[in-house]
Amino acid sequence: MARDGQGLEVSNAGAEAIASLDFLRDEWLSFGNRLAEFVAAADKEASCVLLPVMAANLMLSMNSDDGREMAYKYLAHAKALAKGANAREQAWLATTEAWIEGNTDRCLKIHEDMANEWPRDLLGGKLGQLHAFNCGDAEALLRIGERLFAANQDNRYVNAMYAFGLEECNRIDEAEEIARAALEVDRRDPWAHHAVAHCLEARGRMVEGVAFLEAMSDTWEGCNSFMYTHNWWHLALFLIDLDRTDEALALFDERVWGVWKEFCEDQINAVSLLARLELRGVDVGGRWADVSHYLKPRLHEHFVPFLDLQYLHGLARAGEHSAVTEMLASLEDKAENAKPFDREAWADCAVPAAHGLAAYAKGDHAEAARLLGQAMPHLSKIGGSIAQRSLFGAIHLDALMKSGWNDAALKILQADDRERPTVPWTKRSLGDLYRRVGRMEQALAAEYQAERLSRQYARGRTT
Repeated sequence: MARDGQGLEVSNAGAEAIASLDFLRDEWLSFGNRLAEFVAAADKEASCVLLPVMAANLMLSMNSDDGREMAYKYLAHAKALAKGANAREQAWLATTEAWIEGNTDRCLKIHEDMANEWPRDLLGGKLGQLHAFNCGDAEALLRIGERLFAANQDNRYVNAMYAFGLEECNRIDEAEEIARAALEVDRRDPWAHHAVAHCLEARGRMVEGVAFLEAMSDTWEGCNSFMYTHNWWHLALFLIDLDRTDEALALFDERVWGVWKEFCEDQINAVSLLARLELRGVDVGGRWADVSHYLKPRLHEHFVPFLDLQYLHGLARAGEHSAVTEMLASLEDKAENAKPFDREAWADCAVPAAHGLAAYAKGDHAEAARLLGQAMPHLSKIGGSIAQRSLFGAIHLDALMKSGWNDAALKILQADDRERPTVPWTKRSLGDLYRRVGRMEQALAAEYQAERLSRQYARGRTT
């Protein structure tokens, strides 16, 4: 029986099929922009079940109705080639069918089992981590990364996969060390860049973050739109925290929005960046209208609650009131009919958070604070990373401050400042709240610290 480049047995595979599978593995793990070449090979494949199976998973990773329809076709093609499929290939068939049907808990279970049985199957691990990510299961994300890392010391890609799981479980120092080890082998690994960026973000090391990402950005030109826009998005977050919002807005126009406007990941990068800029007082002009044009077809998709909440926020900020009303009703239906394993994500978090975001866009900050506060304890279940989900916490905090819930806002800001004591905006906001509650000595100290940090960063910008 033929074997792929990882030494895994592949049924009914000729040399061309093996070459296509090896190409897909490297292209997917390096976030390359040539995946269409693999899909073309899968379209022509007449014997190897894994090619159409992998094409189906590629389509499903688009998180769109069109992608799911294409996945049905590829899965049917795969089933027609399934005679003689080995156990690993049967597992791929099962998890693909479960994903199409929306049984993401079953997908994750199968992929965890695959990581234990066939840890050399790096795409199995990568998809398993994607399902863990979308289910808000950081521990599973880490377990899969650990298993792959232990069994693939000859492959640099596993470092970044393992590092991301460590970071999402708040093992920041270990994560950074593992990710940087990958870059010592090959500085071009964009997922390792991404893992390091998360670690620097978590520690509030913004100056270092800007320098690191700018130094690596020359390697992103061959990346697909998600990885290209997302690593630039991370750079924009550092710039925002350094009070360099003009540069962050320029990155939105030049790097983050416009590569593939129809793709969900590009859309949420755009929504999140505009929202964060607005939270820092930046006028983003008419940019919401352009983004919302591409969000309107997604009102009833409901693939991942994390995605839905950002779609809804973008529509609300663009003033698309009828679309927001329609999507809220659709979200309520989704939550009502959610499977038991994801009911918390949809019913306990997504629905109140969505209504809170809609209230926030209308200027009803007290209602936004109440509803978002109701959702916050369940936030990890909606999917996304810690850094990505922090957007909703930031909107909740802004709603608290604008509605005069000073004590609640102060507790959040104090916790933020303990975690990341290097952000001038946090210090300024603390100073404002301390003044509101009559704690003048602490207000003056916070304002002084904010000014000192701002001057420090300004000096670094000009030297």
